[in-house]
Amino acid sequence: MRSLTKFTVVVVALSGVWTSAVADGRYSQSPHGSSMTGVLRSSDYPRGSCAQCHKGHDGGNAYPFGLFQENSNRLCFSQSMGGCHADRPAGATSGYPAQESDRMPLGSSDPGYFEFNSGGVRVPGPHNLVRWPGQIIWENTAFSSHYSDPDMPLKDALGFGSCDNCHDVHGGSALHDMLDTTYSGIVGSQTGFTTDNYLLCFTCHSVNGPVGMDESSRYIADYYDRSVNPGTRTGHGLSHGGSFVPSGARLPCYDCHNPHGSEGYNGQGSNDYLLSDQRPGWYGLTNIKEDNIQVRRFCFGCHPSSDRQGGGTVEGINPRPLPSEIPDHSFNGARHCYDCHGRDYSGPSANNVHNPSEGED
Repeated sequence: MRSLTKFTVVVVALSGVWTSAVADGRYSQSPHGSSMTGVLRSSDYPRGSCAQCHKGHDGGNAYPFGLFQENSNRLCFSQSMGGCHADRPAGATSGYPAQESDRMPLGSSDPGYFEFNSGGVRVPGPHNLVRWPGQIIWENTAFSSHYSDPDMPLKDALGFGSCDNCHDVHGGSALHDMLDTTYSGIVGSQTGFTTDNYLLCFTCHSVNGPVGMDESSRYIADYYDRSVNPGTRTGHGLSHGGSFVPSGARLPCYDCHNPHGSEGYNGQGSNDYLLSDQRPGWYGLTNIKEDNIQVRRFCFGCHPSSDRQGGGTVEGINPRPLPSEIPDHSFNGARHCYDCHGRDYSGPSANNVHNPSEGED
């Protein structure tokens, strides 16, 4: 106990953020710090102990912050480097990809959020992280922009986008996934001009985001802001409710995107734009703005066609088939969806998939 206490003092001196997390008990209550389900890299120390990641007394050979290896993404997930977040070498977790059945149900603390659970109670363990596609996908520089983009605010020791951009390894105030800023399910997104539910994404994807970020990504927060874009379509909003979805709710980012990248549905080909791969048509989506076939596979992943093909349950509801009076709403139609609903990202009130127009006859 004495050596562990001394070690704790060393680490407290290293990080004021860590000190705060310990002081209010967040670390010990977090997935990393729990004595029941916490980090267990080495059997030499108690589960969840700081010593699982930090080596405070190794004769000066430790990396910065006393870590057992360099402070890079691989500290977290590469088995070959002693990390935890990989069921098999470099591969996805066994729970991947997230399915509709992984959503927190009605009556739980956060209905709709993708989190492997049993009756609304989270089932812990790295292998149950249903949004983690694995090291190979995360490090695919062609598609994983959060890893490879030089404009990422925080970079790891190797110069790549750091997990710390979104996660607090010592336990933050957010409800899920050790996120450092609020990100939650769809309930509550219908209230107010802006939605605090998705603040994690909008902290960067806004006009105040990182210098150098693409203009098409800079106005995302505005497309969800009903003081800028009035009407229920703002934020790809839902005009009718059902299950735990309130009328007027704005669609969560994770219903279409996976911030870690994708391998494509059933491994058929990675998607660009960090598009998810959980739906049958979502593979090889590299040019949905211009390619008619790709965008129709994308949109029919959720929306049933007018002849009731494609689509499926989303957020606990079954979307209505598209209106049949538009010929190209049929499954075998040819026209690009964005021709009517918008592909413009040039300004805060532009019409695009995040802020779709009503469409044309």
